[in-house]
Amino acid sequence: MRPDLPTGTVTFVFTDVEGSTSLLNELGAEAYADALADHRAVIREACIRNGGVEVDTQGDAFFFAFPTAPGALEAASEFTDHLAANRQVRVRVGVHTGTPLLGEEGYVGRDVHRAARIAAAGHGGQVLVSAATATLVALELTDLGEHRFKDLGAPERVFQLGSGEFPALKSLYRTNLPVPATTFVGRGHELDDLGALLDRGIRLLTLTGPGGVGKTRLALQAVAGAVDAFPDGVWWVPLASVRDPELVLSSVALALGVSEQRGRELEESLIDVLSAGRSILLLDNLEHLLPNAAAKIATLRDAGGSTVVVTSRERLQLAGEHVYAVAPLVATEATELFSARSAALGYDAGDADSVAELCARLDNLPLAVELAAARTGLLAPAEILARLGDRLDKLKGGRDADPRQQTLRATIGWSHDLLEPSERELFARLAVFAGGGTIEAVEAVCEADLDVLTSLLDKSLVRRSGERVWMLETIREFASEQLSASPAADDLRDRHASYYLTLAESYNDELRGPGQAEALRRFASEHEDLRVAFDWLLDRDPSAALRLVAALWRFWFVSGHFREAANCWPRHSSGPPLNRRRPGRRLSSERGCLPGRRMIMGSREGCRRMVSPTRGPSARLA
Repeated sequence: MRPDLPTGTVTFVFTDVEGSTSLLNELGAEAYADALADHRAVIREACIRNGGVEVDTQGDAFFFAFPTAPGALEAASEFTDHLAANRQVRVRVGVHTGTPLLGEEGYVGRDVHRAARIAAAGHGGQVLVSAATATLVALELTDLGEHRFKDLGAPERVFQLGSGEFPALKSLYRTNLPVPATTFVGRGHELDDLGALLDRGIRLLTLTGPGGVGKTRLALQAVAGAVDAFPDGVWWVPLASVRDPELVLSSVALALGVSEQRGRELEESLIDVLSAGRSILLLDNLEHLLPNAAAKIATLRDAGGSTVVVTSRERLQLAGEHVYAVAPLVATEATELFSARSAALGYDAGDADSVAELCARLDNLPLAVELAAARTGLLAPAEILARLGDRLDKLKGGRDADPRQQTLRATIGWSHDLLEPSERELFARLAVFAGGGTIEAVEAVCEADLDVLTSLLDKSLVRRSGERVWMLETIREFASEQLSASPAADDLRDRHASYYLTLAESYNDELRGPGQAEALRRFASEHEDLRVAFDWLLDRDPSAALRLVAALWRFWFVSGHFREAANCWPRHSSGPPLNRRRPGRRLSSERGCLPGRRMIMGSREGCRRMVSPTRGPSARLA
């Protein structure tokens, strides 16, 4: 922790150079570097002289902390006057006072974000002051009114130091975007991608992804960030509670304040409003109104000048639609989100390793991570991790959460309830694959219709990576429950085991020839499902289980899976032993099969010989 940083009531000053890229192109690299160095010297001297402490600097931006508000404004006045005389470098400044938490790596809290947002809304040469700071100084300030800023809660009254004339602040002044209750975490790469797409003037942008992946929050953040390029407003239309597709245009009209006119179609009035300028229309949670609502969206898409952004678990399948698939958080962002939500509740996230493992077990889904963080008041992360067996029900949101997102089960169930019968059947069948499967495997085992599979992909319940289709584990857990309730579950698992037995025997033959490297890759990609197949065969068809071991020993040896081979694969069921002639013969997990299961061959020597890398399977098993 830095001992030089002021504590208690602190006034923050954020600065950055307006139009730095244009200035670099105008001056050239060498002259720009000199101008930037001069500007840094001016700001540092003024701030330090008035009691400021430099917290951070990045590129052309400064972050200073002052123990008093008057000192902060005096420093801002000095360096802006000095830089104004230069006229080359124009700096915008934001000043805000609060009581932030001082952590090991600096200040933490909403006050830091508020100061930065206020600074970003200004223009070169302008010093913006929050209401909290304005009450602490005797200076005469210009009242600029209330403004909403990106990712901040309630509107902020903003003042200006001095009487200079500047353009309107870059704030959310024409919008009905909801006020976020929590800070936005991570997603920097996605925001850059979406910002670039909106800058390109795309007419229809659909954010797709499974329930709980954070489509709505990401979309809200992205459109708020694009407000400067859409001067005629950014409008949010929530559709989760709408049940009739015919009411989509009415919902849009309500958000825009467009009234129905006698003798005129509502869509004509909407097209007139949307065509009159540049605005963004965010239609949130559309999936349950498809496909009938698609024609309504096409009408809005065709209105010139505006951009329609949609969040949906399913793409719209309209011409000109640009689909952006929202993925779960990366690991570091998921742990950051967990820590941020825990801190907001007044708790320390605790053991970093347990938090990281917990987030990974939850597929790094933002909703799942937030629901888990809500439990930190009662349980430590390691304790939550130990209770994840019933994750679909045990992780619950607060009383004000969207009913569709009260639990993980409700989130996934919302999507499941919208499926057609053929889609529900294939969705359940796909749960038989532990590590996903190739298209060929899905067709063979599940008797999948490719059109139905494509529909599940479009609805974000199934994902595709290369040659494989797979499910997030939280979604697969739900699908597994549907499969277990099906009378055809055992037959499906028989087909799955038979398919992977045949596959293993085929790959084993290839391991002996010039295609060994490719066969090893295929074995590795199917590893999880081969394990599931073995466990199933062990109880259903012992002779087939032996054939599978015979087909796998060479892969185990070449790949170095010696312990797995010696343990005859990890098993968790309690089915009958394969060899009943010698009941009760057991080995410890260090020497043979796992405790609680009898050896495959009925003796230590038999089990050892069967998986021996030097001898290979016996002639009777080959």
